[in-house]
Amino acid sequence: MGEDPYVPSKALFQLEKLTQLRNNISFAPTLLQVDPTAFCNHNCSFCSYRQENMHNTQMLELIDGKTHTENRPIGVPTEKSGWDFWMSTKIPTMMSDAGIPAIEITGGGEPTLWSGFDNLVICCRESGIEVGVVTNGSQLNPERCKLLARCTWIRISLDASNEDIHQKIHRTATKEFHRIINSIIDLVNQKKEQKTDVTIGISCIIQQENYYYIKDVVLICKKLGVDNIRFSFMYDKTGKAGLTDEQHEQLLPILEKYKLLHDTESFKVLFDTSRLWMYSKPNNDFKKCHIQKFVWAIGADCKVYPCCIVKYDPKMALADLHTQTLKEIIDDANFKIKQDGINVSLCPPCWIRQRNQAIEQTQEKPKHSNFL
Repeated sequence: MGEDPYVPSKALFQLEKLTQLRNNISFAPTLLQVDPTAFCNHNCSFCSYRQENMHNTQMLELIDGKTHTENRPIGVPTEKSGWDFWMSTKIPTMMSDAGIPAIEITGGGEPTLWSGFDNLVICCRESGIEVGVVTNGSQLNPERCKLLARCTWIRISLDASNEDIHQKIHRTATKEFHRIINSIIDLVNQKKEQKTDVTIGISCIIQQENYYYIKDVVLICKKLGVDNIRFSFMYDKTGKAGLTDEQHEQLLPILEKYKLLHDTESFKVLFDTSRLWMYSKPNNDFKKCHIQKFVWAIGADCKVYPCCIVKYDPKMALADLHTQTLKEIIDDANFKIKQDGINVSLCPPCWIRQRNQAIEQTQEKPKHSNFL
């Protein structure tokens, strides 16, 4: 429990696909990262889809929205802002036909607001597909907690230690902190009652408003009985993530201190401060976008993108589920040509670069390879 979800060594457990990659053979991805809706009931200050001049703001066109700082959602649900309900049955069927073993239901928008969310989870589980969920936690009623306790993992956004800071960061019309806390308690209790092995994680994006409350967030999460808390950072083009130079210098020692004090067998404090410099570093330390062969990002517009960083950029759309099935896309030579033709030097700074580097190392035989 509580293991780091982003260890690069995961690539080594995809040996057959790595061999196919070396031999230029198409294969099914291991994971779909899907946005079933573009609408969200929160308006988080750190959301890359809702910041001015970021890479993903084209998504707001689906909800007829504009960026603002008021305490209410951006835009409104529209006919084009999310999947039709029937996709909740079609996606698992297509995944089974294509041999895709896992799905991450995320956003974009808040996935639990989509009408087909529960049915998608149920159908995926019935098809033997592993399910991960990323949510702001605002819609986790008791029945849904029972359902999610049977998933592979769930990550809930809890970026504060009290209701005032939570509302300031999530920019909600009402204070939702305590309701989300109670839902997390329900989820933990359901895990115990059903004796499942779902990993329950908390995501905390460090920024000015919560920087001095990191310890409090750790203590709250540990007391709640979740498996881990993962500290991360707002994606911005400067690599500062809204923090001062002094805070940058202090951050790693602070996180290491709390990890040392509070890590246990059943609770882990996770972080990767290297993301901060990745957010502004050019993509000159890896040659190709390999991760897109293993992980597909699918937007609320039903289009397939190389990753979440360029999702909703019309120039980066590689395929469309309105016109092709997942298996047809895998077998489509034109799709493979588009994937292979991506010039990573023209992409925004890549925070997935370490996974690309790990895969890249399996593609070129090193000198003296028998001398381990």
